[in-house]
Amino acid sequence: MQASTLRACGLATVALTLVALPTGCASTQTAPSDRNASLAAIGDGTLAPGRYDLVVRGMSCPKCISNVDLQLKRIDGVGEPKVDMKNGVVAITVRDGSAPSRAAVATAISDAGFTLTEIREVPR
Repeated sequence: MQASTLRACGLATVALTLVALPTGCASTQTAPSDRNASLAAIGDGTLAPGRYDLVVRGMSCPKCISNVDLQLKRIDGVGEPKVDMKNGVVAITVRDGSAPSRAAVATAISDAGFTLTEIREVPR
C-alpha cells in the first residue's frame, strides 16, 4: 500500500523506529560508595532460618523487581523473594539447614543495582 492510499482512507502513516533498550532501568545504578555503605549497614555474620524483610533503596519499575528476584534466587538457602516495590521491601525466607551470609544478600541487592539499607528479622 502506498502512503497516499493510506491518507485517502483516513489513516495516518506511522514510522516505527526500533531502539536498543538497556537491560535495566535508569534507577539501577548503584554507586560504589552505596555498596560499601550497604555492607556496613547490614553487619557481619549469617542469617538463621526464618523470615526477613530487606529494606532496599531505588526500586522503581517491574524490571527492578526482576533484577532483585533473579539475584536473590542465586543465593543458596534463600526462598522465593517477594518484592514490594512501593514500600521498598523485599521479603525473603531462609530455609532450614542453610545460613546465607549477610554480605551475600547485600551483594545480591547491589548486583541488581540497588542499595540494601537494613535487614529486619520478622518475628514468628
